[in-house]
This record gives sequence, structure tokens and C-alpha cells, in this order.
Amino acid sequence: MSTLNATDIVGELKKANAQALQALHELYYASLCHFAEGLLGDEPAAQDIVTEVFVVLWKKHEDFETLQNIKAFLYISTRNSCINHLKKQHRDSEMRIALGKYLSEEYEEFALNEMIRSEVIQKIYEAIEALPFQCRQIFKMCYVEGMKNSEIAEKFNISINTVKNHKVKALSLLRLKFAHNFSMTDS
Repeated sequence: MSTLNATDIVGELKKANAQALQALHELYYASLCHFAEGLLGDEPAAQDIVTEVFVVLWKKHEDFETLQNIKAFLYISTRNSCINHLKKQHRDSEMRIALGKYLSEEYEEFALNEMIRSEVIQKIYEAIEALPFQCRQIFKMCYVEGMKNSEIAEKFNISINTVKNHKVKALSLLRLKFAHNFSMTDS
């Protein structure tokens, strides 16, 4: 144990002397861990909490006038930290239960919807890729890239009416494709 007496410990702690903190650690660490473990029933968590309490004590080293003040601070801080730890564990437990329920019910529905959505999008892209070359190019420029008819006409050096005709043709082919797909069962 350190050679500092009770009066020296308080004075040296105020001066940020690490030896004073070490002396306090030697005096109270074991009993604080026992106290915290009794509240938590978890030795590693109790040790972590007590260690953190000593860190806070060090940060507030100038605030204490007597060894009794320090002891009270250590026990009250340990108790409060244990209570906060237990509250957090309770919240985490409730969250895990709620998440488990959500995952078992709503997640399956969400996953099924996402799967269907992905398949539909894939079918749409496949149908677009099956369009004749120029219809496909014009369709993508218009509906994917957001280009205007005049911009597309200028790029291909064709008339705006030709662009419109290709768009109409692309949309008609897609409608036919999907009307046929939805009226037939998957084969």
C-alpha cells in the first residue's frame, strides 16, 4: 500500500499526483468491485464500471476536500453506473425481443416484397434489352437518362418525329411483352 496518509492523499490528488490516485485505487478498488458485482451479478462489467469511476475521479481530482468525500463519490458513482448499466441491458433486451418479433413477421413480408420487386425490375430490364437497337437506345436516353426528344434527335441526326415514333414503338413492344407475361403463367 502507498505511504500516503489520508490527509496527504486528498492534498496530493488535488495536485494531480498519480501516486494519490494509486493509493485510492489500493484502498477502494476491491470493495467497489465487490459492491458493483453484488448489484450486477457480472464480475467483468463490475470491474469495467469501477475502472471508469476511477477515471472520472481523476478528471475531477480538484473537487474533493476530504477522504470521506472521495469515498462517497466513488460509491455513489459506482451505484449510479451500475443502475445505468442495468437500464441499458434492459433496453437492449427489449430491443432484441422487438427486433426478433419484427424479423420473424414483418421482415419476411419485406424480404418477399423486395424479392418480387427485384424480379420485376430484372424482367423490365430484360424486356428493354430485347428491343430493337435504335428503339432501345432512344428508350434508354429518354426514360433512363432523361434526355429530351430534341437532344436525342440531334444526337442521332434524325427528326423529332422519328424519335417519337421509336418511343411509341418501344412502349408498344413493352406493353405487348408484359401483357403477354401477365396473362400467361410462368413457364
